[in-house]
Parts: sequence; C-alpha cells; structure tokens
Amino acid sequence: MPFVSIRSRLIFLAVLLLAILAVASALLIGQLMRASDDLAEEAKLVSIVKNANSASKHFGDLKYWITDSAKTLFFRSQQNADAAKARLDVDLKAIASVDPAGVAAIGGEVDTLSELARKAAEAYSSDDSAGGNALMQQAQIRILNVDREIEQIVDRSEQHALARRDASMRQAETAVNVSVAGGIITLVVALSLTALIVRSINAPLRRIEHSMAAITRGELDATIPPPGRDEIGAMASTLGMLRDSLIERDRLERERRRAEAEIRAARDTAQAALRELKAAQANLIQAEKMASLGQLTAGIAHEIKNPLNFVNNFAALSTELLDELKQTTGPALVALDSDGRAEAEEVIAMLTGNLQKIIEHGKRADNIVKSMLEHSRGVTGERREVDLNALVEEALNLAYHGARAHDQNFNITLERKLDADLGRIELAPQEMTRVFLNLFGNGFYAASKRARENGEASFRPTLTVSTRDLGQAVEVRVRDNGTGIPPEVRDKLFQPFFTTKPTGEGTGLGLSISYDIVTQQHGGNIEVDSQVGEFTEFTVRLPRAYRPTAVEAAS
Repeated sequence: MPFVSIRSRLIFLAVLLLAILAVASALLIGQLMRASDDLAEEAKLVSIVKNANSASKHFGDLKYWITDSAKTLFFRSQQNADAAKARLDVDLKAIASVDPAGVAAIGGEVDTLSELARKAAEAYSSDDSAGGNALMQQAQIRILNVDREIEQIVDRSEQHALARRDASMRQAETAVNVSVAGGIITLVVALSLTALIVRSINAPLRRIEHSMAAITRGELDATIPPPGRDEIGAMASTLGMLRDSLIERDRLERERRRAEAEIRAARDTAQAALRELKAAQANLIQAEKMASLGQLTAGIAHEIKNPLNFVNNFAALSTELLDELKQTTGPALVALDSDGRAEAEEVIAMLTGNLQKIIEHGKRADNIVKSMLEHSRGVTGERREVDLNALVEEALNLAYHGARAHDQNFNITLERKLDADLGRIELAPQEMTRVFLNLFGNGFYAASKRARENGEASFRPTLTVSTRDLGQAVEVRVRDNGTGIPPEVRDKLFQPFFTTKPTGEGTGLGLSISYDIVTQQHGGNIEVDSQVGEFTEFTVRLPRAYRPTAVEAAS
C-alpha cells in the first residue's frame, strides 16, 4: 500500500471496523426485533387463550341462565342470561381478531340458542311442555356446538401460542448464534485488517530502520526502500537524499585528500629535488675541495717523496756503516779502559737507536705519502657485475687472515647474515674491496681494543656482516661490539687525515677514501651509528642502477 498514506489507512481501518460493527449490530437488532414480535404474538395468543377460557366460562353461565329463564320464566334469570351474553360478546370480540370464523360460528349458535330458549319459554308459558322440551333439546344441541367450538378455539389458540413460543425460542437462539458468529467474524476481520495495515506500516519501517543503521555504520551502499506517496516513502526519499549527500561528501573528501596528497607529493618532490640540488652542490664543492686538496697533496707528496727517500736510504746506509764501524773498531774498543769502552758502546748504541727511529718514522712518513698519493689520484676502477655476497666474503676472509698474520694472538668471532636473494650488482670490485677491508680492519681494531681494555673473560669480540636487498638498492652493514665512537667526532670521520687511533696507528685517510668510493664512484651513501662502549655499525647502501653525479657528468 505505498500509494496510500498511513493516515488514510488508519481512517479506512476505523471506518471499516465501525461499518462492520454497525452491520453486525443491525443484524442483531433485527433478530431481536423479530424475537420481540414473536414474543408479542405469543403474549397475544396467551391472552386469546385466556379470553377463550373466559368465553367458555361465560357461555356456561349463559346456558345455565338461559335454560333457567326458559323453564322458570323468572325475570332475574333473564337478566343474568343477558349479562352473561354481554360478557361472552366481549370475550368473542377479543377472540375475533385471531379466529373470526370461529367467533362468527359461535355468535350464530348463541343467537340460535337464545331464539330457541325464547320459543321454549313461550311454549312453557302456554303449558306446551312437549313443545318446550323439544325446543330445549334443540337448544341443548346448540349448546354442545358452542362448547365444542369454544374448545376448538382454545385448542387452536394454545397450539398457536406454543408454536409462537417455539418460534420465539428458535428466533432468540438464532439471534444469539448470529450475535456470536457476527462478533467472531467481526473480530477476525478486524484483527486481519489491523494486522495487514500494521504490517504494511511496520515492514517498511523496519527496512527504513535497517537502512538508517547501515548508513550510520558507514555502509553507504546499503539498500533503501523505493520512495512512495505515503509517509514511509517520504522518509525513504529523504534517507536516499541523505545517503547521496554522504556519498557526495565522501567523494569530495577523497578528492580533497587526493589533492592534499598530490600537493604533499609535489612538495616532497620539490624538497627532494632541493635536497638533491643541495647535495649535488655540496658534492661539487667537496669535489672541488678534494680536487684542490688532491692536487696540493700530490704536489706535497712528490716534493716530500724525494728527500724522504734520501733520508730513508741514508739512514739505512748509515746503519750499515755503523755496523761496519763497530766491527772495524772492535779491537780498538777492547784496548780502551772500561769507562772509555762503555762510553763508546753507549754512543754507538745511541746512534744505532737513533738510526732505527729515523728508519721507523721514515717508513711511516713514506706510508703517509703513499696514502696521500692514492687519495690524490681519486677512485678509479673498472665496473662490472659481481656477486656482492662473494665479494664481501672474500674481503672478510682477506682482512681476517691479514690481521692474524700481523698478530698471532688476534681472535674474533665472525657472524655472517648474507641475503641469499641479493643477486648481482654492477660496481668496481677492486675499489669496493678497499672499502670493505678498511671497514673490517677498523672493526677488528675496535673490538680487539675493547677486549684488551675490558679484561672480562665473558666478553667475546664479534664482527657481524649482513647484506640485504632493498629493491632498487642493496645494503651492507658492518657491526662490531668494540669501544664505539663518541658523538662529537662522528661528523669528522670521513674528513681526510682525521683518525681516532693513537699517533702512529692510523693515517686518517682510510674512511675518507672509502667515502669517496661509495658516494662519488658508486652513487651510494655510507652512514655510521655508534654507542660508546657498546657497538659501532657502518651502513653502506649502493644503488643497483648507478647514475653519475653532476661532477662525473660534467667531466
């Protein structure tokens, strides 16, 4: 019923129920009226029976007094007879409405009886007893006819009364049955119509309620009942407009978020481009600085190389000459006294020690010069595809055995966490080997130093090397559990000639060269994370697809 309003449905239900009630009441009233008519007719018949019985009594009086008057000729008897006849006429008049034929017959017989009694009285008054008796016998016959007719009227009236009573009872029973059946039918029809109309209201309301609950939960694709002309259809139409507005709001919100995301992406791209520009500018400046420093270093190294060679050569030659001098002056020293011999040996030993120091520091200076020359030449090497895991494993074994050859007491635990799916990568293997050897060597040094300074038997020097595939790049981590690096010196680690090792144990060029190899030659980056007394971890990231830097592209 979506085309009929709820108000119209309720009005229709109320009117229909009232109509059904009115019809049922009319039927019941009709049955009751018919029953009332039957009761009235029954009462009338009962009254007729009473009148008939009264007529029988009054006729009895009449026949007595009329017989007595005919025989005795008393005036009083005649008056009583006339009074009885008057009362009989009243009764017959009441009966005439029901049985006019019987009343007419009785009237005729009474008139005949009266005439016979009058004639018999005349006969008796004339001393004609035989005529009077004959007339009285005829009168007796009329009396019997009247008694029989009155009895028939009484019987018929009683039968009619009984029939009316039975009909009235049947009518009353029918009225009761009709009333009960009408009430039941009215109740069933009312309940059915009420249930139908309530269902026609409740079912759409439940659908509307479910749709509203779904929309409240955010399910904007929920089914909404179709709009109609009733109040529920109007609610469905309003709910549909609300859902459409929510869908439109969500669409606008998604577009706003998409626009914001695009703006953020553009801003991030611009910031990334700015960072790359700044990084390229910094790299260019650093490259210019390094180029200038390399040229300066190369010039200084070449200038120092020649006199340093002379110093080293003449120191070695002087050591040999001093040994020859000791052999040559041996007999002369023996001839000296003990003080002179001791003084001469002390001078020779001092000269020998000085020469050894000159040779040691000369070699150290020569190593510094060689490193300076390597740094000034920059990073070079042929690029090719290699198995990075194999390269790392080879460099680790080489660094470990080199450390063992330098110090027989050196011992460290090596842990390898190499990504089996790393694959091959294009790089300069010789240059990257230099980087890994440098990082491994620094890790060996830091872990061994902590082992010496710690003195705890439970401490175990450990170096962990791990590789990982990053998709467009690869990552190599070198972690040691050594002494760590203080925060104030981390920013200086990759500067040339800066070292955290004691004087004589490092040139300060290893990490600088490694930084240039990773960043300039391979376009990657190298980072350091450390906690003093706990660990140091170097992270090297290399792109799979190398793009030349601005400096390399310009060159």
